[in-house]
Amino acid sequence: MVTIVYGITASTEMFINSKYNTGNNIFACTNGGESFKGTPAKSLKEISKLEKKHTLQVVICSEFVFDILQSLNKIGITTSQCSFFNHMSGKLTPCIQMQFNIDIESTLYAFYDLSYNLPCFDVTTFVVLAEIERKKQNKKNIQFVIVPSNIEDKPGLNIYHDNADTKWRIEKLIKPMFNCLASCIGIDQPISQSSLVYYKSLNPSIYPNNYFKNPRQAAGDFKLLKSYADQSIKLSNLAPPQQAYTIVNDFIRHNVGKKKLITITMREYWANSEHRNSNTTAWLDFALSLDMNEYFPLIIRDTYKVSEPLEEKYQSLTMYPIAAVDLSIRLALYHQAYINMGVDNGPLYPISYLEGARSIIFRWCSNEIPNLSDRTNSMHFFKVGENHFFNDNEFQINAWMDDSFENIQTQFSHLENKINKAAI
Repeated sequence: MVTIVYGITASTEMFINSKYNTGNNIFACTNGGESFKGTPAKSLKEISKLEKKHTLQVVICSEFVFDILQSLNKIGITTSQCSFFNHMSGKLTPCIQMQFNIDIESTLYAFYDLSYNLPCFDVTTFVVLAEIERKKQNKKNIQFVIVPSNIEDKPGLNIYHDNADTKWRIEKLIKPMFNCLASCIGIDQPISQSSLVYYKSLNPSIYPNNYFKNPRQAAGDFKLLKSYADQSIKLSNLAPPQQAYTIVNDFIRHNVGKKKLITITMREYWANSEHRNSNTTAWLDFALSLDMNEYFPLIIRDTYKVSEPLEEKYQSLTMYPIAAVDLSIRLALYHQAYINMGVDNGPLYPISYLEGARSIIFRWCSNEIPNLSDRTNSMHFFKVGENHFFNDNEFQINAWMDDSFENIQTQFSHLENKINKAAI
């Protein structure tokens, strides 16, 4: 069989020296005029004049695979006849295996509007609800759209976070959370709300369902979430990218081994610090109190404190900074851990939507700040003393008490006893 080696590049020589080279080659490039070790390369026009083109196989030794395939298809050479030589792996890949197809009819467009929603972990609820809507509408994919608050000559507003922090949060929190759905195929970030005209012209299936008519909607619709939970609709659909699991599993293999991985996530943020931050001393003392032959406590600092060392007393404890700045790795770590622990805060919220993950999250009540108020509890259907309705399983515990050393130790013992009994 004759092989058309398309593209005169450094990869060409690597292919010629590989096991995939059968030796009966014709070299080619789009416009001709080049040669490989003295052998002239035929142009695309010359290739088009060859007889029995259906018997040819083509090996593409160029990164411009898309354009080359289109050109070859036009002269009667099919994609199934073509392969791409990947110089990075040294392997030959059939181009038909590299293809993917996406169309508007099979896609749900989900709009996260920053005019009415913050760049924070509230996006978790939005993602969960969008995935349920995708399944209800029997769509294959979700295209997320981050809608800014500005409209052409009217400036937008960022509240609670300055412009730099907002940009950081969009890149490090919002977009990565979207990518924790296997159905996510892309993320758009138009520069103005005026771009919505384009999306309307597509006449797509959308979430929220009436967004084009009423964009003023909170991303975290807990009434809708509660109705799904009451119908026993599966909520735990988050799935970090496989690459994140690979990184986490490598860490576990090299550091944790067969020990039980206990993650301790710290809240050390400036906002509402007096009411919401972790009792750092209690948590670190608890970590030191664990039997290091059986457990592997892993400290995840607050993202904004990730570079600060622990006090000398706690230097023996292991920290995992990458989980504090990479959301997909954070969630993969939570998913693989034996037990995840911490005080109620944004980074721990997604655990509820990781199937099979275990956690103890401490929460208390205070009407001095909105996040812990009776009103917030009521709006989110939180019942004091009970686990949250959206938790995935019985091993996700909401401990309604302060995070004292004694409470941490007691709740840990209770959950581990529960796990052990369930295993019998």
